[in-house]
Amino acid sequence: FIPAGILQPPFYSPAQAVARNYGSVGAICGHEMTHGFDDVGREYDGDGKRNGWWPASVVSAFKERAGCISDLFSSYELYGTHVNGPLVLGEAIADSGGLKYAWQSFLKAHSPSPVDRKLFFIAMGQTWCEKQSAKGALAAVLTDPHPPNRFRVIGTLSQFEPFAETFQCPAGTAMNPPTRCHLW
Repeated sequence: FIPAGILQPPFYSPAQAVARNYGSVGAICGHEMTHGFDDVGREYDGDGKRNGWWPASVVSAFKERAGCISDLFSSYELYGTHVNGPLVLGEAIADSGGLKYAWQSFLKAHSPSPVDRKLFFIAMGQTWCEKQSAKGALAAVLTDPHPPNRFRVIGTLSQFEPFAETFQCPAGTAMNPPTRCHLW
């Protein structure tokens, strides 16, 4: 679910550019939908029963691909402490899926200009802007199942090829790596 209070500027407004709406609330809605297929949600069937309904081959492929995301987030460090990739995996998966769903919906419903494409990604990044004390950030990195917001942006966008294409990130750089994590 998303709180109704988020359906206001700068996250959403019928008066602002649709690219902002898709990049922010669109990605959040996609994030919530993706939880149904993350490392925990995948175990529940259509009736909400936990029964491991995926075939073993699909589970194996899922775990391998999810491991890439977990490893990526574990590589990030905040105040000398590494992010716990397995702890934040479900949220990182949902961020990735949410971005993909929102982007695909945006392209399908609109013919965005190059500026609108950039605005979509800027809005996604601005959604996670925050000011947090070092003490609060360190406590969160140790216990919060959400990645630190900085890495929610960097980690998610660096794995999404349309971002690198839109901003013409040089190949082989942090935001356009030679290999990417792909779950869905």
